Amino acid sequence: MMLGRRSAIAVATLLLVGCARSAGPAQAPAPTPTPVPASLPATAGAQFAAMATGSAGWVKEFGTMWTFDTPPLDYWRAAYDFRPDAGWLEHVRLSSARIPGCSASFVSASGLLMTNHHCARTCITSASPPDSNYQETGFVARSREEEKACPGMYADQLQAIEDVTARVRSAVTASSPERQAAQRDSVLAALQGGCGPELTCQVVTLYQGGLYSLYRFRRFVDVRLVMAPEGQAAFFGGDPDNFTYPRYDLDVTFFRVYQNGAPRATDHHFRWSASGAAEGDLVFVIGNPGSTGRLLTMSQMAYLRDVVYPAQLAGYERNLGVLRHLAARSDADRRRLENQVFSLENSHKAVSGYLRGLLDSAIMGKKAAFERDFRNRIEANPEHRARFAGAWDDIARTQSELASFAVQSRWYGFGGSQLLNLAGGIVRVHEQGALPDAERLAQYRGQGLGRVRTLLLQETPIDTEAERLTLTAHLEAARRELPAGDPYLGAVLAGRTPEAAARTLIAGTRVGDPGTRRSLIEGGPSAVQASADPMIVAASAIAPLAAPYVRRAEGLNARLAVGTERLGQAIFAAYGTALPPDATFTLRISDGVVRRYPMNGTVAPFKTTIYGLYARAAEFDGQSPWNLAPRWQDRRDRLDLSTPLNFVSTNDIIGGNSGSPVLNRNADVVGLIFDGNIESLPNRFIFTDDVARSVSVHSAGIIEALRKVYDAGWIADELIGPSPR
Repeated sequence: MMLGRRSAIAVATLLLVGCARSAGPAQAPAPTPTPVPASLPATAGAQFAAMATGSAGWVKEFGTMWTFDTPPLDYWRAAYDFRPDAGWLEHVRLSSARIPGCSASFVSASGLLMTNHHCARTCITSASPPDSNYQETGFVARSREEEKACPGMYADQLQAIEDVTARVRSAVTASSPERQAAQRDSVLAALQGGCGPELTCQVVTLYQGGLYSLYRFRRFVDVRLVMAPEGQAAFFGGDPDNFTYPRYDLDVTFFRVYQNGAPRATDHHFRWSASGAAEGDLVFVIGNPGSTGRLLTMSQMAYLRDVVYPAQLAGYERNLGVLRHLAARSDADRRRLENQVFSLENSHKAVSGYLRGLLDSAIMGKKAAFERDFRNRIEANPEHRARFAGAWDDIARTQSELASFAVQSRWYGFGGSQLLNLAGGIVRVHEQGALPDAERLAQYRGQGLGRVRTLLLQETPIDTEAERLTLTAHLEAARRELPAGDPYLGAVLAGRTPEAAARTLIAGTRVGDPGTRRSLIEGGPSAVQASADPMIVAASAIAPLAAPYVRRAEGLNARLAVGTERLGQAIFAAYGTALPPDATFTLRISDGVVRRYPMNGTVAPFKTTIYGLYARAAEFDGQSPWNLAPRWQDRRDRLDLSTPLNFVSTNDIIGGNSGSPVLNRNADVVGLIFDGNIESLPNRFIFTDDVARSVSVHSAGIIEALRKVYDAGWIADELIGPSPR
């Protein structure tokens, strides 16, 4: 389970759609970070009490992704007779980390960092020498001197959280949605840029704008690979078994964090449980869930169901078809593209599950019931009614209008080809550069125009066969969905078949050459107008078709952002912190219980064992993807086959939680989250734990594999101490 990564052949949206806000290294001095509160504010405690006598059921439906500044201590005490103190919460927070796209945790005093294998795939590939592929062979450093650098990898440790809601609200004073969005962006950038040189900061929007929190992180950038199993051991069962249970995966990788060239020494790391998780245990998952939609309105969910997800799935299928074709060309291509195939297959299966949830009448019925309860609470309070009563209808109208031209928004652009995207960027730079800043499309305002120019001049590797296949598939899909005589089809196809048009455009363009792009940019609008390059000609024809829809969508999305924030304030007014906010890829703590569940007319066991791994391989006669990695074939007799390998629990997770540690009451590691079962995917919108389960690697299974399969006893000793002699 992971956040989807962008395929290299998928259309780059950076130039033409917009850049997501990110928190870069801060420059200005920061105030002393305030500690994260270790107990509920009095108001939050009152809210929990109110929930207990009102609609307590909504707590369960909205899951258990709790933030660290408002941990539900009273709820935990009532549910589990467990109320952690301030020291426990601080230790858990500082022992946790966030890495690109995933979660991780410190598991030794010498900077050992644990996450999933699938979260480390980029590093594993880049660390592999030319004559070997660690995805296939695995990697185990025999000493710290053999640990391998991971360029681009980093680990963020959450230091402090500060409520900045009042500062954000006071800065947003404009009447128009567009100006409100600009003012909000400005104050968020100022807050994120004011943390000082030692910290990286992010303003986190909670409750859809009902609350803003400034998260301060310490970033570690020297991260080295210590151990990774073979991809076959980490992803045993492949895509058919993905998002299912029972499972038999050793989906673990160990990094080490270094500071000043030496392993990072830390007092805050998780101790290791030798026995691991047992059925009925209370367990906590500490990680960074990516995103959920539990606070969305019914109209927002309908838009995802009818517009967004079907198009997203179709795009995944087109790109997967191209990637698989390209990967079959050679071993080198397979190695180059395997991570992209893995990521897209994972994303396709996840989004398919989300869509099934939205098509499930029971799930939608629960959402409708919550919306009725929510609206009734607002109506019952005169002050709230005056402020928020129209929010749902405003959002519904905006979503309806966006849906009315969703087809044009999807196709009227520069998608389907990196080369067409580059050509569109060149055309847009001149078109938007001729306008006053306030009249430009959002991406080109302020410093945006300069950023796009810089991106256009960078070296961009182009695979012309990939370009041809991807553009052909894109144009075939456009021709199926757009009506005959549509101006976009006329501009790009010009009477040709999609395959012929793609072949002609790709073969005839020089836009892939950085020198050509430079001359077209520096030559000004006249250079573009005079160009006979077929991609530039096509982009010049598409640009005026797309611009009205882009502007219209920008205005509506700004209006939607304002409406969604207004609704978020209403949610916060009605329920406060009694409901956890939607996931934001920031640190959360989720409570749950290790528990079996009904499945296919029988019961799924709470754990699987190494016995089961060998049995499943045998049941498929060792055929891929149920074949055993060579080490596991050769070393079977060394193993205690009764050792637990995977287990399930009722914790609330989603993509981004991959690599999260699973802890017991003592904050000892009992497992490592790596997936959820297929029944958990609809939990994106409403949480249930009747049959939905998180799937983890068992701590005992990890130690057994380190010692007896990978000859990595020194790593096991670092985690748990020397084994008895």
